[in-house]
Amino acid sequence: MKKTFLFFTFCLIISCSQEDSTPLKNDEILPTVEEPTNELEIATVEENFPEGSLNSYFSNALISDRFNNINRSNPIQITEFDAINNRIKTNYSNLKNLLIKAKNNQSWFVTQGSEASTVVEITGINNDGWITLGNTYLGTLNSRIGATLEFFNPFINYEIIQDKPLFDPYPTSVIEGEFNYIQSGGIFEKSDGTYILLTPIVFGSHNKRSIYYASSTNLDDWVFHNKKILSTNMIPFGKTNGNVFSTGNPLKLDNGNLLFLLGVEQPNNNYTSAYMIMDENLNIIQQPKKIMIPQWNELDKNSFPLSLTKFNNQYRLLLHKRSQNFIDREIHELIFSDLEEALDFNKGIISSKIIHKGRLSQGYLKGKADDATYITFKSKLYIIIGGEEVSSNYLTSNNREYGLMRLHNDKWLHDSRSPLIVNPVQIHNKYPIYNWAWDHLGGFISPIIKNDILYLFMAFGTDNPDYYITGIKIPLN
Repeated sequence: MKKTFLFFTFCLIISCSQEDSTPLKNDEILPTVEEPTNELEIATVEENFPEGSLNSYFSNALISDRFNNINRSNPIQITEFDAINNRIKTNYSNLKNLLIKAKNNQSWFVTQGSEASTVVEITGINNDGWITLGNTYLGTLNSRIGATLEFFNPFINYEIIQDKPLFDPYPTSVIEGEFNYIQSGGIFEKSDGTYILLTPIVFGSHNKRSIYYASSTNLDDWVFHNKKILSTNMIPFGKTNGNVFSTGNPLKLDNGNLLFLLGVEQPNNNYTSAYMIMDENLNIIQQPKKIMIPQWNELDKNSFPLSLTKFNNQYRLLLHKRSQNFIDREIHELIFSDLEEALDFNKGIISSKIIHKGRLSQGYLKGKADDATYITFKSKLYIIIGGEEVSSNYLTSNNREYGLMRLHNDKWLHDSRSPLIVNPVQIHNKYPIYNWAWDHLGGFISPIIKNDILYLFMAFGTDNPDYYITGIKIPLN
């Protein structure tokens, strides 16, 4: 896929200036959103995070730069090559990162080129800084002095649930016919302790999309249900036989019902932002309706919501502004005080800010960022954000991968080690068990924390079909 990026640093806040805190009146339009700046703060040390923060449970899994994987101002280069012993030295000094072990002891690799077109296993590191190389699993190492490389081991941050797609047997058709792939559309725990995962089904090349679901008793073993919850034929403002999908996790309301965000394709092929309310048994309580906030519901706009949460007695909503040019796409954050008043009547909105703008980004975010979801952990708020980079000479070229943002003093800060969640790409040549997961990650992502484990449900790309839905586990202890 083609990807677009933003100019970022680990300290760059992709947001607007502080907005007036006075709520908007019903007849007001949203304030003009200022362009985020593209000023860069060049890092000279690797970023560290407070113990116990969500960031602290992730390691630097795709080391693309000596200090900051997003701005890439100090690329890793070969400084010596010992052909006889097949080993290299580089200008990267923090080699202890390469000693971090994956749960199942998968190797670290040297990669080079777009989409990891060269993959070489690392077999050892000595005290003098020599990195001994093993088998080459793809391409040919460029060993000249000054050649750039990346260090890669995705499995130091996660394990794939049962190392396979989520369903066994894996469905290929539903009551509406054969489909292309399944994606994730939000997860919640029922009052009886079981779990429901909404699963939008994609037909053809995004010609049509409908919402189905899966269930689990333990988050590891899942059953897909061939029961349609929603299609655009059930939505008055939707395109006939068009696309509808759910995004983010549902927000639990005071009465126990659940509010689900929806992206709905309109008759003119633009997407609009909407929501519906269901009970925990997936009975629709309120039919889909548009989010009545200016700029996010008109026929000539092209957008959909991404995630909704309540934090510190305020609601926060992420929305994706689409563009035919991937690099002009944006993610906005709206903050408001009353859920119904904001979504239905455009009242009580406190601020509207851009937190991502593709053409002002760098690294894995320089391109199309079209997935972001909130996570609350230990009373702190985070965003997992997916970026689909434009073509580059890095592993993340044309690959959607996920990084982490944290809210600090009302500003969103990127973890400069991002992306932290990266698909295995070409290392399936050593580990064939992942030959279904080699292409880029697919939106959308559905998180849930249980028993000190962060579960993320998403789709891994494989080209045929486009994706397989699965889940990954990240220990938080």
